[in-house]
Amino acid sequence: MSVHSFRAKIKPAKIAEMEEAGDKMFAAIAAARPEGVRYAWTKLEDGETYVFLVEFENDDNTPLLAVPAFKEVMATLKSEWIAEPLVVERLTPIGSYKLF
Repeated sequence: MSVHSFRAKIKPAKIAEMEEAGDKMFAAIAAARPEGVRYAWTKLEDGETYVFLVEFENDDNTPLLAVPAFKEVMATLKSEWIAEPLVVERLTPIGSYKLF
């Protein structure tokens, strides 16, 4: 199992576009029902910084890449929406209740 966080500061003019694309992406993920993954987006109080959390049950399998809407949103995030470099960190869960 691996857990990662991705922290992204989004250009203010792109927030609505990104959130709309995120809604569509999550609908596509729900329809595809990929196994072995948990994924969430959260927004910080500043309204411009987002933290994406992902857990993979198997480090050798990244089932989100099989969802075209996910790949499209990630490509656009990196090329158009972020205002600062993406911060990626591997997390070590210490304790959890139904999250990891």
